[in-house]
Amino acid sequence: MKKIFLYATLGFSVLLGSCRPAYVDPYPPGGGENTYTFVDEFDDNRNGWNFSDPAWDAYGVIANGTFSFNYLDPTGVAYYKSKDIRFNPDRDFVLQTRIGSDNNMGLLFGYDEGTGAYGYSFTVSYDGYFALWDEGLNGGPADITAIVAPTLSSAVRPNGDWNELRIEQVGNNWVGYINNSRVFTVPARYIVKGSVGFVVMADTRGEADYLQADFY
Repeated sequence: MKKIFLYATLGFSVLLGSCRPAYVDPYPPGGGENTYTFVDEFDDNRNGWNFSDPAWDAYGVIANGTFSFNYLDPTGVAYYKSKDIRFNPDRDFVLQTRIGSDNNMGLLFGYDEGTGAYGYSFTVSYDGYFALWDEGLNGGPADITAIVAPTLSSAVRPNGDWNELRIEQVGNNWVGYINNSRVFTVPARYIVKGSVGFVVMADTRGEADYLQADFY
């Protein structure tokens, strides 16, 4: 789904390689409660990621163990692709992925097309910035707003290289990591739906190596 707003980013890249995700126990570990794990390593399209939306010049395809997610309209804003895995947003959880792009791509969570909630995104750009966004209509304003403004960070591998992103809900906080370096801790926000996926900005060719969620 397409959204009309504006992000500014640039660049191009070639993405290679693959890795396997590691299980991360939601905090606090143990406690005798069942934990659940969703993992997609994009070995096939069993979760229905492939799509074609030529009206908006957006396409997604799984091939060679990755999910390629392209939004090629240079005048657009952002395009979202998400799956409802029904994680409980009121409990602790861990969401993680490995992504790279020639512009700006992010880990998306809480997106709900049915209610119009765009969820939240943890993004990294080709030129080495990260950000955390409220994508709008999550029980608050419709506009995209920065929770953590775009920040240049040595934790980000620039120039289209792979970056490992992880966001944890720990009590009343969200804690974000890039390549195992903590880059933010912010108060948790209201999440409409237990969904995970990806967002790409306009004129972006992105790629994901895996997607994982661990939750109660």
